Amino acid sequence: MTKTIKLSCVKIKYTGDSIGDDIRLEVEILDRVLRVDKIIKVNTIAEINREIGRFETDQKLFEADARITVIEKDLLFNDVGSITSSIKIDTNIAKPQQFVYEIKIRETRSISGKFWGGATAIFEVTLEAEVINTIRYVPDENDGWLKVRLENDKSLISLPAYLKVKIERTDNKREYFTILEGAYREQLASVKFGESGLSYLIVDIKHKPMARALYSVSKKAFTLNDKTYAIVDYKKALWRKGLYDIEIPDAPHIAGVRYPEAKRAKTWFRIGHSGDRYLHTGSRSLGCITIIETTRWMEIYNALIKARKGDFMSVGILEVID
Repeated sequence: MTKTIKLSCVKIKYTGDSIGDDIRLEVEILDRVLRVDKIIKVNTIAEINREIGRFETDQKLFEADARITVIEKDLLFNDVGSITSSIKIDTNIAKPQQFVYEIKIRETRSISGKFWGGATAIFEVTLEAEVINTIRYVPDENDGWLKVRLENDKSLISLPAYLKVKIERTDNKREYFTILEGAYREQLASVKFGESGLSYLIVDIKHKPMARALYSVSKKAFTLNDKTYAIVDYKKALWRKGLYDIEIPDAPHIAGVRYPEAKRAKTWFRIGHSGDRYLHTGSRSLGCITIIETTRWMEIYNALIKARKGDFMSVGILEVID
């Protein structure tokens, strides 16, 4: 599982001799650089609390070189101290991990080849790493759909239950995420926080292996997980034999409101990756595979909604036979 490491600079402690109070701190890790200017007196601690960057890894131990530079700025002389040290972050630890680095700066002054000054300042820089699981899922609540806003055109869409997303950032009102699968895969969207200020999105969902279903045209029967369901079809658009992908649900279908006993009747599964043939529940068909046993629809829904084929688009495979 890919995890995100949020790395921040928490504070800087100034001890030893005083060499001035106009301090610049630079922290460089991989391609991320943080620069902070602070007025700091000797024998004090300055709070920084600035994010350096976020790093993704699928390793148990994230390791990188951290270069930390402290500069005492002066009109004539800049005193500089720097170290390069490894930072090792255990991605299995949920609590924040802190790392303290010591940088010494020896004051040096020179004019016309003459050198003087022997004061030595000591700076302790504290970095903090927080391992974040940024993967979230749409909850299976209400009618099984969550309304979100696409960021490219600000349009409102609905996402199906258990769809996987990746959190990119948050603000006081909304969570912003990339949709990782389904009809809107790789698009950036956002959703507001709930009234209590909590996220609508959930964690720790495990998708199931792909589903395998069978549809017999002659018997007008749909079979899934060794259970058979009666269907109605459309004689003017009979199915051809073959294998078809069963897609992750694309959008709520309003026709499902006629069947409240089915609970998730607005969730339809498209068969194939084009056209308008779906697997759904109801009483009639215009070319879809329509499960007429509406009170049993939740058996099919529960078997398919968490299933995944592995192509980011499908929950399984349907085989059509005579």
